[in-house]
Amino acid sequence: MPPIDDASRPRVSGSVELTPRQRAGGDHLRMIHDHFRHELEALTRAVQSLQDGAGDADAVRAGVHGLAPSLTAQQVAGMCGQVCRFLTMHHSIEDQSMFPAVATLEAYAPVAQRLAEEHLVVHAHLELVDDLALAVRSDPSRVDELVAAVAALRADLESHFTYEETEMAEPLGLLGLGV
Repeated sequence: MPPIDDASRPRVSGSVELTPRQRAGGDHLRMIHDHFRHELEALTRAVQSLQDGAGDADAVRAGVHGLAPSLTAQQVAGMCGQVCRFLTMHHSIEDQSMFPAVATLEAYAPVAQRLAEEHLVVHAHLELVDDLALAVRSDPSRVDELVAAVAALRADLESHFTYEETEMAEPLGLLGLGV
């Protein structure tokens, strides 16, 4: 799948000055995304350690708590599944609640539509990562595919997060929406 195209995104932000109270929704959205960024960093390290052959069963507790550089293939598969489920849940909430509310503001409707479309791209990445994480459990030779899929997911998701944080802060503040 081609990467998300930043150049074709509608841009609206910068048209409204928000009060500190109105900025709270956008700030909260950024904090949620920062949590996902942290999880994606951990996932990247985990799949890279698998690729390097450093994953082993003795790293279970330490790896889960971020104290060891490696996890087993089974742990990485579980981690991939968890990240995929939580991101899917986050995007479902945005698709069902936030974007329809934002679309009521005419100027921001194209942004909400574009973000919803990008969720489909991110979801395709998530499915691929999840499928490959399961495949690596039984076929370790596919670890390079998993590493590449996580890198592609992370690149598109970071781009999506940054765009969403920039463009959604104003409508969230204008509508008084929390995230």
